[in-house]
Amino acid sequence: MANSVTQEYMQIPAVTRAYTTACVLTTAAVQLEFITPFQLYFNPDLILKKYQVWRLITNFLFFGPLGFSFLFNMIFLYRYCRMLEEGSFRGRTADFVYMFLFGGVLMTLFGLFANCSF
Repeated sequence: MANSVTQEYMQIPAVTRAYTTACVLTTAAVQLEFITPFQLYFNPDLILKKYQVWRLITNFLFFGPLGFSFLFNMIFLYRYCRMLEEGSFRGRTADFVYMFLFGGVLMTLFGLFANCSF
C-alpha cells in the first residue's frame, strides 16, 4: 500500500510535485504553529531593510488555514499545474519553470502597487 502511494506521488511531474508539496508543507507548518503567516507575507520594507528575501518566495506558498477553501485551492493548483506540465509544456520543464518565475515577478511588481500581502 505505501509503495503504491509513493509510486503515484513520484508519477506527478517534477515542478507540480515540488510546488504542491511546498504549499502543503508551508500551510502545515503554519497550522502546527512552527511559523506564523507574519513570517511569510510580502513586505517590501523587511525585504530591503532587513534582508528577509525568503518573503519573495513564501508569499506564493501559503494559501490560508487548513479547511475547505485550502482543499479546493490545492485541487485546482495540482490539477492545472499538472495539465500544463503534461500538455503545453511536455518535455519543456525549463520553460514551465520560467513561466512560473515570470508570473511570480509580475505578481510581485503588481503587489507593490496594490499592497497585496499574499
